[in-house]
Amino acid sequence: IERELSVVRTLRGFGYTGYVHLRMMPGVSRHYIREAVELADRVGVNLEAPNPYLFSELCPDKGGFEEAIIKRLEWIVEEVEKARTRNPNAKFGFSRAGVDTQMIVGAVEDNDLLYLKASEWLYKDLGLRRVYYSGFEPVEQTPLEAKHPCPPYREYRLYQCSFLLRDYGFEVEDLAQILDEDDFLLNIDPKLAFARKNPDIFPIDLNTAGYYEIIKIPGIGPERARRIIKARNEIRFRYISDLEGVLGPDQARTVAPYIILKNKRLTYFTK
Repeated sequence: IERELSVVRTLRGFGYTGYVHLRMMPGVSRHYIREAVELADRVGVNLEAPNPYLFSELCPDKGGFEEAIIKRLEWIVEEVEKARTRNPNAKFGFSRAGVDTQMIVGAVEDNDLLYLKASEWLYKDLGLRRVYYSGFEPVEQTPLEAKHPCPPYREYRLYQCSFLLRDYGFEVEDLAQILDEDDFLLNIDPKLAFARKNPDIFPIDLNTAGYYEIIKIPGIGPERARRIIKARNEIRFRYISDLEGVLGPDQARTVAPYIILKNKRLTYFTK
């Protein structure tokens, strides 16, 4: 870590203002964390596993989960808050891009619910900005060389759910509905799966729904939701053509089954 900080310190000294992302080691001292936070744009420590039991199986030589990892993440978050207070208008460094971590998926006997619960805690309680997932790939001549690799779709679906937890107002209880009997995500868009599981929530009236109701609609994200809310201040959504003017024809077709227009659910229409 001393060498990493020395390199970044030198770069900043030469006037480099570009993006720097530093990953700290488990058990790192707090004074190193404090300096890293001021020098880098994003700082983190790899969590590796969603709980201490899987961590001890996956990383038996990295020290205690709570002390070596969780406490260091908490320190980073605290130091970031202090640094931002001291330098609210910093254009580089001072962890302006937030705190992150990473977990290995599929290396041991896990399930997706464990990662969803850990991610929700990291975002909503600890205040991290990003959780990364790395699908396990076996390496020859290592203890896990006979383990099957993590299916690529699993990592992708976890990322989708991660954003739903962070940006869309979803909770783990919402996503638990779409898991299979072994608590794994299916290879289907999680918002679409949620909509199919909740016919009592859909269709949604775009003229009256709140922001977090609208972004739960498959095919609508934060930008489109804001666009809809802005547009309805000027027009009332009565026909599909009204929505096409805001989202475009293709996107309007995507969301049509999940919305109410003119007090009727649109399940099919033609251009």
